[in-house]
Amino acid sequence: MTQRSKYKNILGLNRRNQEYIRPFNPPSAKRIADNKILTKKVLAKENIKTPEVYKLIRNKQQLKFIDWDSLPKSFVIKPNQGTGGNGIIVFYGKKKGQYAWIRPNGDIMTRNDIILHIENILDGRFSMGNRKDIAIIEERVKTAPLLKQYSYKGVPDIRVICFNGVPIMAMTRIPTKRSNGTANLHSGAICTGIDIATGITTYSMQMDTNSPFSDTYEDIDTTQDLKENKILSGIHIPEWDSILEIALKCQRVSKLGYIGVDIALDAEHGPIVFELNARPGLGIQVANKAGLRWRLEKVKDVEVKNIKHGIRLAKSLFGGEVEESIETISGRKVVTIDEKVMVFHQNKTKKKEPEKESGRAFMDTGVLTSRMSETFANRVGFLATTQYFNSLNVPRKFNSIKEAQEYIDTHLKALTLEENIKRVAKIVDGEDVKVRPVVDIKVKISGEIKDIEVVIIENSDYHLIIGREVLKGYLIDTSKTFSN
Repeated sequence: MTQRSKYKNILGLNRRNQEYIRPFNPPSAKRIADNKILTKKVLAKENIKTPEVYKLIRNKQQLKFIDWDSLPKSFVIKPNQGTGGNGIIVFYGKKKGQYAWIRPNGDIMTRNDIILHIENILDGRFSMGNRKDIAIIEERVKTAPLLKQYSYKGVPDIRVICFNGVPIMAMTRIPTKRSNGTANLHSGAICTGIDIATGITTYSMQMDTNSPFSDTYEDIDTTQDLKENKILSGIHIPEWDSILEIALKCQRVSKLGYIGVDIALDAEHGPIVFELNARPGLGIQVANKAGLRWRLEKVKDVEVKNIKHGIRLAKSLFGGEVEESIETISGRKVVTIDEKVMVFHQNKTKKKEPEKESGRAFMDTGVLTSRMSETFANRVGFLATTQYFNSLNVPRKFNSIKEAQEYIDTHLKALTLEENIKRVAKIVDGEDVKVRPVVDIKVKISGEIKDIEVVIIENSDYHLIIGREVLKGYLIDTSKTFSN
């Protein structure tokens, strides 16, 4: 793609308004998106989760009767009809014994400070057209563990742009110290593009405060405010297909033809919709280093049968652009969740070409040490090893980890006497605790030959289960298997 054609694909503000917002977003649909309270009511009818509302402040008279003791340590205040994240304040803690709450940057707001802010909301300081507004006090979402480690005390959200029943483009917005724990890009939050097909993060940007021009971004590779700054590319967003499905459900129920849906991942409840946007900003193009215009034109006249069809179209048309370069972007190999691997035979002969056995492997970050089925172990040269271990008549299960460890301590010499057994491991299999042998193997995963240790287990649907000890250097693409 030439530089000129690349810029032709960029969607500008005027074209967005004239060709997509005005024709496809009727006034009745805009009213839903522009009113957070109404949005919650509409989405609730479709069982789409939104943050719980603690209090609604409709007038200044109500401020005299707030039960401050009933407020939790962490909560969010936002204007009902605010724009661009303005007026949103996040509290993540409370001063002990005081009516004073702590913001992400450490600033303290007293009860009087909060009352003043709510009065500003009621006066319309943060709403569209400075119209009188309502203040919402709602729960602060508890960020899912994966994304929490990239965020500075706030809640990252995921924005998905949808048009004509198809997810078009996505990004995650990550709070920083500069943005005071909010996901507002103009306040200094990080925007990171997401590949539609895989849910894997790609490029990252942050507003350049040193630029003399407005809306100017600079490339960044890592988080900025954490004790250990982490690489932002290559994050696999959890529950990706559910996020895309929820975004399309929001489009359907709101009747917005062109929509931005902001979704957070709660540690307990999964995807939660923050808000709907009838005029989503265009910074998402910066985050993805790609233009919206050609994507929108691609699906403008397509007949989309249902939500699943829309997701398939998105992944087919717009996904995978990063797939060829993701290893360069993240520095890590991409593997499918169900991967074909090659295991080298365990033999002591010095052949030029060692024998290999093709196997089916499941990438499982839920286990630490990799596992190999006993039948497959026998095929790749560990028959004598499994026969020896089985001859020891080790109990098939133990009642506890402690009991299994006591058995190992008592019989360690016999358990590790066979030359290939480097150690024995305690594993949990359903409700049972078992003791099994551990051996070293040479395996080829996604073109790379690695020496890894595996626990030989009795039964498995897969020849190998590759654990997170090995998967540290890989990205897992859950959208495909090797048989696709």
